[in-house]
Amino acid sequence: MAVPEPFLKSPYALLHGEDSEGRRAALEAWKARHVDPEWADFSLTVCAEGCPWAEVQNALSESAPLGAVRVVVVPQAENLLEKPKDLPPTIKAILERPIEDTRLLLVARAALSAGPGRTLGTKPFSEWVQQGRVLKVGALEEKEAHLYVETQAQSLGLRLDSGVAMRIAARMGGNPGILRRTLEVLDLLAENRRVSGEMVDQATFRLGEQNAYAWSQAWQKGQLAPALAALRTALESDPSGAPLVMLGQARRDVDRLARLADARSKSIKSGNDLAAALGLSPRQAFLLDGYGRVLDRVKPEGVKRLLRLVNQTDLDLKGLALSGGKTPLTSLTISLCRAWVPQP
Repeated sequence: MAVPEPFLKSPYALLHGEDSEGRRAALEAWKARHVDPEWADFSLTVCAEGCPWAEVQNALSESAPLGAVRVVVVPQAENLLEKPKDLPPTIKAILERPIEDTRLLLVARAALSAGPGRTLGTKPFSEWVQQGRVLKVGALEEKEAHLYVETQAQSLGLRLDSGVAMRIAARMGGNPGILRRTLEVLDLLAENRRVSGEMVDQATFRLGEQNAYAWSQAWQKGQLAPALAALRTALESDPSGAPLVMLGQARRDVDRLARLADARSKSIKSGNDLAAALGLSPRQAFLLDGYGRVLDRVKPEGVKRLLRLVNQTDLDLKGLALSGGKTPLTSLTISLCRAWVPQP
C-alpha cells in the first residue's frame, strides 16, 4: 500500500476506515517516519483503547529524551471523535497549535463523516483534510473495486479473464483487505498465472446449493434458522474461504445502510442522489426501499452498532481476538437477522 506523503509527514494526523490491513500499513509507515527506533521505548506512548482526552493530553505533555520527540498514538479513538462539538478547549488548542516536539496519530476503525457537525466537517479536522493530514482506508465504491482488483492482480503477475475483476468485486464487496486476500488465494491456485471465472467460483465459495448467497438471502428476510443452517454448511464446506465471502457481503450491506443514514442527515431525498450516495447503479435503485425500511427500524445508532460488529468480526477472523470464526459469524448472523426482519 502506498501511503500519501502529506499524511506521512504530518506531525498531527488522523487515520480512519474499515480496512484493517490498510490501517496497519499506514500506522507503521507513519511511525517509521516519526519515531526514532533508538529512543522508541522512552519517547513513544500508545494510549489505551477508548481512553479519554485527558490521557492523550498527559501523554503529549510528558517529556521525551533530549533530542527526541514525544510521539503519541491513540489506537481506537472513535469515542474521542464521536462528538467534535464537545472537544475540550485545551485539546482543541493543542490540535490547532501542537505542542513543540510532539507527534500525534489518532486512529479510528470506522470511516468518519465530513457532513455538517460531523468529525471531518468540523474544525480543526476539516482543515486537516485540506492539508492532507487525514487518511481514509475504507471500502471502495463498486465502480472502483474492480479497477482496484485489476491493479492488484497486475502487481501479482496475474492475468484476469474478461469479467473476472468485476465478478470478484461483486462477490467480495469493496473492502480492500478482503479483495487483496482473495487475490492472494487466487495467486496460489493460478499455476499458469491465468485466473478464470471458474477459478474464482472455486476460490470464493465451494458451497454447492447452500452457498454464501443462501446465507445473505436468509438474513435479509429475517429468517434466523435458515441463515444459521447456511452458515453451518458454508463453514463445513469451506472453512478458510467462506468466512471472507460472508463478511464481504455483510460489510457491503451495512456500509450501504451507513451511507444512507449519512445521506439522510444531509437532507438528500432524490432517489437518484440517494442511489449515487450508496454506490448503486440505476438498475440497482430498487434496493433503496429495502435499505430505507431497515434504517427506519434500527435508526442511525443501530447502523453504527452493526458497523462496529462487522469490524470486530473482521478482527476475530484474522485471529486478533480470542474467539474463533464460528462464534463471531454466528453473532453477526443473529444481529443481521434482527436488523432485517420484516415488520409484522
